[in-house]
Amino acid sequence: MTLYERLVRLLAPVLRFFFRIRVIGLPEKLPEGALVVCCNHSSNFDALFLAVSLSRPITFMGKKSLLRVPVIRHIVKGVGMIPLARDGGDAAKLRQAVRELKEGKLLVIFPQGRRFRKTPRETVAQGGVGMMSVLSGAKILPGAIVTRRYRVRPFCKVILNFGEPKMYQGEGSTRGEQAVSVSNAAFEDVCALAEEAEKML
Repeated sequence: MTLYERLVRLLAPVLRFFFRIRVIGLPEKLPEGALVVCCNHSSNFDALFLAVSLSRPITFMGKKSLLRVPVIRHIVKGVGMIPLARDGGDAAKLRQAVRELKEGKLLVIFPQGRRFRKTPRETVAQGGVGMMSVLSGAKILPGAIVTRRYRVRPFCKVILNFGEPKMYQGEGSTRGEQAVSVSNAAFEDVCALAEEAEKML
């Protein structure tokens, strides 16, 4: 059993005790091969909610500052975080993410770039999701993580609402333009999934 599997097995009952987690629209077994999971981001628990809900190990891109906290450092490294600096300049880490996708792994990206305690429709997506898909040829799985007022408290209801994995067709003559187009299209699906889940709270 890998470290990731041990951590997920340990964390799953704890998270499900403290939070009422409901997963919607997710197949019992995710398709094999490269896949980018694109979700809104409102809580430091989001990657953990995904780790215990998805049937495949995740790799995710997160802020490097999480590694400063000893307990969190071991958890996020154990669940496969690729650390990124807030001010950019992490080309090597981006290439690592593309390599892992080309190896057939599952990569989680929070397209807003940081946490927002508000409905996704009130925020905008950055181009990272689209760029990872364009460079690797990976499909994107849109998803929304929704809580009341987008705040996570003990024993609150957490809904993870997923769409279908698909290849988004980007518009534009350059990779950058295509990446932005793909990110915007995927994030529009995230917003729609969030609005659907909000009605279930």
